[in-house]
Amino acid sequence: MTSQNNGKETGGRLTFFNKFFFGVGEIPITTAKTALGVIFMIYLTDVVGLIPALAGSVFMIGRAWDGFSDPIMGFLSDRTRTRWGRRRPYFLIAAIPMAFVFYFMFFPMTLGSQAQKMLVYSSLYVLFMTFITVYGVPYLTMMTEMTDDYSQRTSMANFRMFFSLVFGLFAVVVPEMIAKSYVPKELKQAVKDGLESAEAMVPYLQEGYSLAGTIIAVMLLVFPFVLFATTKERYKDVKKNPRLEVFKELKQLVKNRPFLLLLVIYVGCFAAINVIEGFVLYYIKYWIQDKSVFEILMVTVVLVSVVSLPLWTFMTKKIGKRVTTIVALTFWAVTQMGWMLIDGETPHIIIYLTGAIIGLGYGAAHTMPWAIFPDVMDLDELETGKRREGIYAGLMMLTMKTGNALAMFLIGVTLSAVGYIANQPQTGLALEAMRGIMTFGPWVFIVPALIAAWFFPITPERYKEIWADLVKMRETA
Repeated sequence: MTSQNNGKETGGRLTFFNKFFFGVGEIPITTAKTALGVIFMIYLTDVVGLIPALAGSVFMIGRAWDGFSDPIMGFLSDRTRTRWGRRRPYFLIAAIPMAFVFYFMFFPMTLGSQAQKMLVYSSLYVLFMTFITVYGVPYLTMMTEMTDDYSQRTSMANFRMFFSLVFGLFAVVVPEMIAKSYVPKELKQAVKDGLESAEAMVPYLQEGYSLAGTIIAVMLLVFPFVLFATTKERYKDVKKNPRLEVFKELKQLVKNRPFLLLLVIYVGCFAAINVIEGFVLYYIKYWIQDKSVFEILMVTVVLVSVVSLPLWTFMTKKIGKRVTTIVALTFWAVTQMGWMLIDGETPHIIIYLTGAIIGLGYGAAHTMPWAIFPDVMDLDELETGKRREGIYAGLMMLTMKTGNALAMFLIGVTLSAVGYIANQPQTGLALEAMRGIMTFGPWVFIVPALIAAWFFPITPERYKEIWADLVKMRETA
């Protein structure tokens, strides 16, 4: 079998360089989406002035459209044929508009009514999600284009998750630090002492968020070009797929039981993450009432997540991806209870230790779905004779973003229902709702993911059979 067929470099394993720069491609996706997931909701409610229900609707509209566009992008990249490959040209196509739109999402604007704010920010969100899809769906399929090796794919997923967690930390901590640095110390103290309303800080925060948005926009412009220059697609002999038959192929995909179970795992993991990221600033600002813990807490969670990656890789080699996923999700669900035990009187060290323990499961939730994904692609190729990573990745992104949109919408509706008022002391009901959402909200998504992992059929032994049959099929093709 040639090196083109086995998906690996001539002579064997992918190099550190190959895997490192594949991981670098995750930086635009994670940085932008984490910043939007963690900061954008509270930015809309506490800086722009949207009521929570409408702020949640911005996410719902943007991500609903984004989810719809993902499978279309998958179809297009599956059928693209250029001298640079099927996926790589889209990195260049997306870079400039993706950066341009993100810049304006945090650009200071004078808008009057709630309707105006809703229209402008929904439109910007839809545009940004369109361009991040043009970049993201082809990128997420690159793992299957670069290697067929079971262990190498797990290693690549870990490189990707390393950059995801590190730049996720950057996106969580740095914009908030920049925004707060623009607020004069005297004003911060006056607000803390109750002499000034938190509303007085809004103009300063707006300036800070604008600078943070500019920095991230530059990153969105640069890193797609880096990814294009440092990666190659190795499937030179992929046959051209037949004409575009969207609904026919979608119908085939939904009959793929392992893929449907992977969808539930993936949506469960990332929707649960999205609940935490979208709500943590409300929890800290209003329940703990000490925003000084935010940066250290998030650094702790992410660093533990990064450090835990070799642990989860070791476990996949010993007990397989399915069992590792079950162990990790069970651990994460149990440790979520720690948020229920924290309040404004809790010593900071206890808050950080809680974050560290939860960070172990958090790291696995980022890693395992995409480590499993290439194995499902190989099974699909064995059964259909086609390589359809693009449409599969697109459908995964559609369902994940739909779940995330629903999660953010429900957060906004819940905050409105319990009487949340931005930058004001909250009622007892609102505070209890914040604590409850932070603790139990992720369970709504973790539990279905855990059940799906339990029934997932591709074990290491089964994958060896799939791979042996796939090699024979390719050799006789």
